[in-house]
Amino acid sequence: MDAWQIVHSVLAVVGGGACTVAGAACVWPINQPRRHVPANRPASRCQSRPVEWPKASTCDPPRQPFTLADAHIAMQLHRDHDCARKRVAFAALVAAGRIHPDTARRHRLWGKPW
Repeated sequence: MDAWQIVHSVLAVVGGGACTVAGAACVWPINQPRRHVPANRPASRCQSRPVEWPKASTCDPPRQPFTLADAHIAMQLHRDHDCARKRVAFAALVAAGRIHPDTARRHRLWGKPW
Protein backbone atom coordinates (compact mmCIF):
# COMPACT_ATOMS: atom_id res chain seq x y z
CA MET A 1 0.00 0.00 0.00
CA ASP A 2 1.26 3.42 -0.83
CA ALA A 3 0.76 6.63 1.20
CA TRP A 4 -2.37 7.78 -0.65
CA GLN A 5 -4.21 4.54 0.04
CA ILE A 6 -3.36 4.81 3.75
CA VAL A 7 -4.58 8.42 3.92
CA HIS A 8 -7.75 7.45 2.03
CA SER A 9 -8.42 4.54 4.41
CA VAL A 10 -7.92 6.71 7.50
CA LEU A 11 -10.24 9.42 6.14
CA ALA A 12 -12.89 6.82 5.26
CA VAL A 13 -12.82 5.35 8.77
CA VAL A 14 -12.96 8.80 10.45
CA GLY A 15 -15.76 9.97 8.12
CA GLY A 16 -17.76 6.80 8.67
CA GLY A 17 -17.39 7.18 12.44
CA ALA A 18 -18.54 10.80 12.29
CA CYS A 19 -21.61 9.82 10.25
CA THR A 20 -22.42 7.06 12.74
CA VAL A 21 -22.19 9.43 15.71
CA ALA A 22 -24.32 12.06 13.94
CA GLY A 23 -26.95 9.48 13.05
CA ALA A 24 -27.07 8.15 16.61
CA ALA A 25 -27.41 11.68 17.97
CA CYS A 26 -30.42 12.32 15.73
CA VAL A 27 -32.37 9.31 17.00
CA TRP A 28 -31.16 9.30 20.61
CA PRO A 29 -34.12 9.70 23.00
CA ILE A 30 -34.08 12.80 25.16
CA ASN A 31 -35.91 12.19 28.42
CA GLN A 32 -35.58 15.64 29.89
CA PRO A 33 -38.90 17.18 30.94
CA ARG A 34 -39.60 20.63 29.59
CA ARG A 35 -39.54 23.38 32.15
CA HIS A 36 -42.86 25.17 32.26
CA VAL A 37 -42.78 28.92 32.89
CA PRO A 38 -46.13 30.33 34.05
CA ALA A 39 -47.57 33.07 31.84
CA ASN A 40 -48.17 35.43 34.77
CA ARG A 41 -44.54 35.30 35.92
CA PRO A 42 -42.69 38.58 35.31
CA ALA A 43 -39.75 38.55 32.95
CA SER A 44 -36.35 38.17 34.49
CA ARG A 45 -34.10 41.23 34.65
CA CYS A 46 -31.25 39.13 33.31
CA GLN A 47 -32.89 38.41 29.96
CA SER A 48 -31.23 40.33 27.20
CA ARG A 49 -33.23 42.18 24.61
CA PRO A 50 -31.99 42.87 21.11
CA VAL A 51 -30.75 46.40 20.56
CA GLU A 52 -32.44 48.18 17.70
CA TRP A 53 -29.84 50.29 15.95
CA PRO A 54 -31.15 53.27 14.01
CA LYS A 55 -31.56 52.97 10.28
CA ALA A 56 -30.01 56.38 9.56
CA SER A 57 -27.55 58.39 11.59
CA THR A 58 -28.31 62.06 11.88
CA CYS A 59 -26.96 64.78 14.13
CA ASP A 60 -30.23 66.71 14.28
CA PRO A 61 -32.04 66.86 17.63
CA PRO A 62 -34.66 64.11 18.04
CA ARG A 63 -38.33 64.80 17.34
CA GLN A 64 -39.45 63.11 20.56
CA PRO A 65 -37.67 62.60 23.89
CA PHE A 66 -35.13 59.81 24.05
CA THR A 67 -35.74 56.60 25.94
CA LEU A 68 -32.77 55.44 28.01
CA ALA A 69 -31.85 52.80 25.43
CA ASP A 70 -32.02 55.37 22.61
CA ALA A 71 -29.90 57.81 24.61
CA HIS A 72 -27.23 55.16 25.19
CA ILE A 73 -27.16 54.30 21.48
CA ALA A 74 -26.98 57.96 20.48
CA MET A 75 -24.04 58.53 22.83
CA GLN A 76 -22.25 55.53 21.34
CA LEU A 77 -22.89 56.56 17.74
CA HIS A 78 -21.88 60.20 18.26
CA ARG A 79 -18.96 59.67 20.66
CA ASP A 80 -16.38 61.08 18.24
CA HIS A 81 -17.96 64.50 17.78
CA ASP A 82 -20.23 67.05 19.42
CA CYS A 83 -23.72 67.55 18.00
CA ALA A 84 -27.25 68.39 19.09
CA ARG A 85 -28.33 64.73 19.28
CA LYS A 86 -25.42 63.87 21.57
CA ARG A 87 -26.23 66.82 23.86
CA VAL A 88 -29.88 65.74 24.15
CA ALA A 89 -28.84 62.14 24.82
CA PHE A 90 -26.33 63.30 27.45
CA ALA A 91 -29.00 65.41 29.17
CA ALA A 92 -31.42 62.46 29.18
CA LEU A 93 -28.83 60.16 30.77
CA VAL A 94 -27.91 62.79 33.39
CA ALA A 95 -31.60 63.32 34.23
CA ALA A 96 -32.07 59.56 34.65
CA GLY A 97 -29.01 59.33 36.88
CA ARG A 98 -27.19 56.93 34.54
CA ILE A 99 -24.13 59.16 34.14
CA HIS A 100 -22.68 62.01 36.15
CA PRO A 101 -20.96 64.91 34.43
CA ASP A 102 -17.39 65.70 35.32
CA THR A 103 -17.52 68.62 37.77
CA ALA A 104 -14.17 69.96 36.55
CA ARG A 105 -15.66 70.56 33.09
CA ARG A 106 -19.04 71.92 34.17
CA HIS A 107 -18.58 75.38 32.66
CA ARG A 108 -16.49 74.34 29.68
CA LEU A 109 -17.96 74.26 26.20
CA TRP A 110 -17.67 70.93 24.44
CA GLY A 111 -14.96 70.79 21.84
CA LYS A 112 -13.54 74.22 22.80
CA PRO A 113 -10.18 73.87 24.60
CA TRP A 114 -9.21 76.71 26.93
